[in-house]
Amino acid sequence: MKNILYKLIFLLSLSAIAQEVRTDNSFLPKAGKYIISGWVKEKHPKQVISYNSYITFSLTGINNPVSENLMTSGNIIDGWQRVVGIVEIPVLSNETNAKLEIALQCNNMSGGECYFDDIRFYPFNGNMKSFVYDEDTQRLMAELDENNYATFYEYDLEGGLIRVKKETERGVYTIQETRSNTIKKNE
Repeated sequence: MKNILYKLIFLLSLSAIAQEVRTDNSFLPKAGKYIISGWVKEKHPKQVISYNSYITFSLTGINNPVSENLMTSGNIIDGWQRVVGIVEIPVLSNETNAKLEIALQCNNMSGGECYFDDIRFYPFNGNMKSFVYDEDTQRLMAELDENNYATFYEYDLEGGLIRVKKETERGVYTIQETRSNTIKKNE
């Protein structure tokens, strides 16, 4: 699924979901439903059919603290498994000590490493797309859709698009492939 481990990015639209921006530069989202999603990869000596790592969502410092573990689901695709869940933030009135935390929990039973990628937190009725660009060439390398599945773009040495691959629940499929060449003139 991912040949390059991209930097972990929390994509938050603060202007759309911030109820209160605090003096410590944190924010408190409005009450409502939110989607948290991401991908996890665990290193195992033998093949496994599911991972045990997860994402924890917690809201503390309030009268009724909220905590939820979001577990992996679906197939492992190129070594990565998706974590997705819906969480609800209650109405918070005069609770200035509220603290929202999203924690990445490595629970690899074989003792190996865990990697998390493409972590998202956004409103339930919202929609999000993400884009990944090559740091050196600034070419579009991947586009992550509303469900956090990627479309990968591959280029030849001259910068021409040669392949487009789409990630689905069943794996990664090539959906477009182009080959071209330039005829050499004999002089």
